[in-house]
Amino acid sequence: MNRQQRRNQERLDRKAGKAGVTQLEVVPIMPWADVLWRVVLPPFMLNALLDITDQVLQDPDRKNWGENLAGQIEDEPLIPHELMMDYKVTGGTVFNWLMNVVGEYVKACSIQQAAFYDVDKIKDIQWMTQMKSAWIISQWEGEYNPLHVHTECAMSTVLYLKIPEYLPSTKPERDDDGCIMFIGGAGINSRLTRNMVKVKPAVGEFFLFPAHLQHCVYPFKTEGDQERRSISFNADFIDKGSYEKQQEMAKQQQQPGPPPIQQAPEKLTINTEM
Repeated sequence: MNRQQRRNQERLDRKAGKAGVTQLEVVPIMPWADVLWRVVLPPFMLNALLDITDQVLQDPDRKNWGENLAGQIEDEPLIPHELMMDYKVTGGTVFNWLMNVVGEYVKACSIQQAAFYDVDKIKDIQWMTQMKSAWIISQWEGEYNPLHVHTECAMSTVLYLKIPEYLPSTKPERDDDGCIMFIGGAGINSRLTRNMVKVKPAVGEFFLFPAHLQHCVYPFKTEGDQERRSISFNADFIDKGSYEKQQEMAKQQQQPGPPPIQQAPEKLTINTEM
């Protein structure tokens, strides 16, 4: 703190003393908290994703990924990564835009884990992110996702592209129909934390969350056939230093270096444009 800063602080302290107020420096420290991000898609990304999903859903040879998923939903086709990699939007491609958001989420979580005291140790880490499977949830009346988690990845996402007009719930005061519920690890009887967050999603909302976070989606009722459309994709990450060490060790052992993140349904690209 320089001389001018000390004088300013002394002036603030005198004012606070006269007013009978004590100024406290408060820093929340929550390294154990699961981080749920809500991002609003810009219009150009929403339109691009609608276009991509239209292409997939109109393809008679699309690959249904539903047998690998928990949902009681008939049509959940895979989105080929190439469609997102080749689709140009402001500042790059759909794929890079999504993975850069994932990268920012990883950075935010790593800083939170550092618990304030160790931020300087991790601030210069370069995170490499990888999209794993990505699929469309073309959801219709009565379909739902039971309580589940995601596996073989570090985080998952859901992006809402179309929301139908729901009929009123049987108990309108609860308004559960069509909601996604996130269930964390807080104690049920805790008065200072909560273990459930219920979201009535809107078009353009993009949620990112840890793969182990339990969540479910309630069914809904509509008048006539109305689709609710969303995208989910799983993702993983590794810091660039660890990745390079793995590659160097594999090279020294004269073995082909396996990708650090495996078990994806198709060829993946690790994004380093962070």
